[in-house]
Amino acid sequence: MDPARGIRQAGESDLDALTDVWERAARSSHAFMGDAEIAGMRPFIRDAYLPSMDVWLVEDDGEPIAFVGAHGTHVELLYVDPPFHAHGLGTRLLAHVGATSVEVYAGNETGVGFYRSQGFVEVRRREHDAAGRPFPMVVLER
Repeated sequence: MDPARGIRQAGESDLDALTDVWERAARSSHAFMGDAEIAGMRPFIRDAYLPSMDVWLVEDDGEPIAFVGAHGTHVELLYVDPPFHAHGLGTRLLAHVGATSVEVYAGNETGVGFYRSQGFVEVRRREHDAAGRPFPMVVLER
């Protein structure tokens, strides 16, 4: 990873690009959801979910490649564009927000494993995601 890649706060003009990163990463890691389900989530992610939290991003050549959305130190979502996986971006974003808790889809085994590798432990589960869909969520803390 290029150490010159800084982290900056996202703005409204970033929402389309962040939603694109979200969709590519979700298609890569959310095998438990179908393509139609993921595509149907785009308006919620872009217009409701992302604007409801503080979002920080990392860019490559002026384009977002990873981002974290948080309420304080609670991470609601963290996505890295698949070509940039395993470059330390997720770890940097967690550190940037001082993450102490996170929610992740129970079916996202890669994500759950990543958070466990960062020192998080499961504290509870929820039966529905933020959109109210019946996808179980794991809440982890450190």
